[in-house]
Amino acid sequence: MARLSEGWSKEPFFLFFHPPKSPTKKENIKMNYRETLQAVDTEKALSVIGINSTLQGAYVKFNCPECEQQALIKAYGEKKNLWYCPKCKKSGHIISLTMTKKNIQWEEAKDLLLKARNGVKKITEEFNLKYDLQYNDFIKDKGLSEDICKFLEIGTPKGKTMLSGCVAFLVRDEVGMRVAYFGIKMKDEKHVFHKSFNPEQYLYGFQNLDFAYDVYFTTDLFECIKHIENGFQCVCNFGLPYISNEQMELLEKAERVTFSIRDELVKPFALQLTQRQKFYRFIK
Repeated sequence: MARLSEGWSKEPFFLFFHPPKSPTKKENIKMNYRETLQAVDTEKALSVIGINSTLQGAYVKFNCPECEQQALIKAYGEKKNLWYCPKCKKSGHIISLTMTKKNIQWEEAKDLLLKARNGVKKITEEFNLKYDLQYNDFIKDKGLSEDICKFLEIGTPKGKTMLSGCVAFLVRDEVGMRVAYFGIKMKDEKHVFHKSFNPEQYLYGFQNLDFAYDVYFTTDLFECIKHIENGFQCVCNFGLPYISNEQMELLEKAERVTFSIRDELVKPFALQLTQRQKFYRFIK
């Protein structure tokens, strides 16, 4: 059972945990629904239920089961595995879609989707593209120094690229291999990245961790960099409103983790962590 706490002392380290009350049947159903949507690989799930699809950024396009026009389903991030058809206005989620296509009940559909999630692709070859990254006032206003940006390869790409108008962050995998650039638009702070990069597979900054020391976790990439610049070990999940299974496996290598996240994310994150055999705390 994970230990959840409002805080702990640095020296000595003491932590007291009172297990939460057992969830009701209704609460268990909600957790299973949410966790299933987070765990299922969208493209693979659509393939398993016989639907052809095309990945486009954070969305997957497929033919609506009602009107046969193009519908969209979110592949990751907030509202993952929820779909909507702009033509007929029909909407739903991957579990109900599976129930309809396969003519099966809820539990059978959920089990089928969870079995299909194995083997999610990771990037296996080093990303060789290198942008000429510039430091600017937007980055400065976010509280990042030019030195840390040069060190971590952060900045706005010079010239015309898919990340034009964005702050680009070089992403490395858990062993330090370059895998992608992750972009945040300066106009509206929306995320931009190549379709080969799945943010659920990585934690920004993970390759630099010393697991013997405390680790900070945030969903805000700019906050993550500020923590690192201030001498703290910190990782970021690229703004996802949940922790993916792959990210959880990485995170469990750390003995103690401090979550610095938005208030509305504390409860869902805490529910994800309650079955983990590690020490966690949440701070504001």
